[in-house]
Amino acid sequence: MNISQSLLEKLTQTVYLDRVLKILGVAGFLVTYLNAWRSMHLGLKVGFVCSAAAWFVGARFTKIYR
Repeated sequence: MNISQSLLEKLTQTVYLDRVLKILGVAGFLVTYLNAWRSMHLGLKVGFVCSAAAWFVGARFTKIYR
């Protein structure tokens, strides 16, 4: 096993890198989304809300059917 590979494995196990990246991604999306909300038209707002709901439901299905 490679030393850098071992270090990367320890880092991801200790810090839970995948969770940190997901949290940062969602936080960045929410900040951008909330800043743009007032300038969006109704159709665009409905589209964003529906796409977020579809993403959430899709994530639940992935966990159910694994």
